[in-house]
Amino acid sequence: MSSSSYWPSMVDYQEALQFPRLAFTSSELREGTPVANQLGLPRPICGTFASVYELTRGRRRWAAKCFLRNTPDLHERYAKISAHLRKCRRLQYFVTFEYQEEGIRVRGKSFPLVKMEWVEGCQLNTFIAQNLSRPRLLAKLKKRWDRLLADLQAANIAHGDLQHGNILVRPNADLRLIDYDGMWVPTLEGEGSNETGHPDYQNPGRTQKDFHAGVDEFAGAVIQIAICALRLERSLWEKYDNGDNLLFRRQDFLSPRSSSLITDLQALGDREITEKLEFVVEACARRARASGGRAPRRKAAGVQKSKSGASTPASWLSDYVEDYGDSNSKGEARRGK
Repeated sequence: MSSSSYWPSMVDYQEALQFPRLAFTSSELREGTPVANQLGLPRPICGTFASVYELTRGRRRWAAKCFLRNTPDLHERYAKISAHLRKCRRLQYFVTFEYQEEGIRVRGKSFPLVKMEWVEGCQLNTFIAQNLSRPRLLAKLKKRWDRLLADLQAANIAHGDLQHGNILVRPNADLRLIDYDGMWVPTLEGEGSNETGHPDYQNPGRTQKDFHAGVDEFAGAVIQIAICALRLERSLWEKYDNGDNLLFRRQDFLSPRSSSLITDLQALGDREITEKLEFVVEACARRARASGGRAPRRKAAGVQKSKSGASTPASWLSDYVEDYGDSNSKGEARRGK
């Protein structure tokens, strides 16, 4: 990888991908054809830190993720993530990927990329928007989401940036997770995160020091609430969707008492929504008062009783006493990433 201060922009990558045989080191990508936009240029799927390009060769399809900034330890992180995921092959939520330290050449210099299997499906927010009139399908989606959170917890994995753009839904409501740059696995214990996630899904007090097994529980609960609420009241979508969220916005977390969304959610009178919403609001309040950056205090995993008396998986985040409240707080959500 180049050690100079130069780093490619999206336009640089677009130019390089016009000649895949010269750009890529992977034989499969060299022989692929980039999917083009209306101008005939390789079509980027743009994120904050990377551009993703789709390449095809016959029936085979790949995604080439090209980074827009230099993250020096990314190779080591991906090696640890890949090693842990190989131990969890039974999980179907992840796509096959390969981190290539010198995967693409731009202006005569080599840069890293991630080569991934291309997965058919639509983003979570798009799937929900298309199925607002099908509450049974949304109920099925909610069960699949609950199962995903429980499975990731059991596998000791945290995704790090659970949000609609990183969650693909297949037509049968099966779920796939993409974008593993910020993933936590046990061998990354003690390290910081390179990112803090989408602001409309994350506790606003989260910092790069908050990188641990339970870092997904807040975002996981936010998504649970949104799916539950939209199954009951589809008009919430028209009122609160902005094209880049699932009902919630960062301001709702910063000022929950003045949030019209939270007022509308409470008015639904649904027990699960109420409990998870109280968890989210309490987590924000505790996090705002905390000094931040302290290591979590864990309790043994197991089964707890909710206020209603139902058995639920023990919540990791409810054991993060300093920042998220005690284990008897109402809003106990399932841990996930």
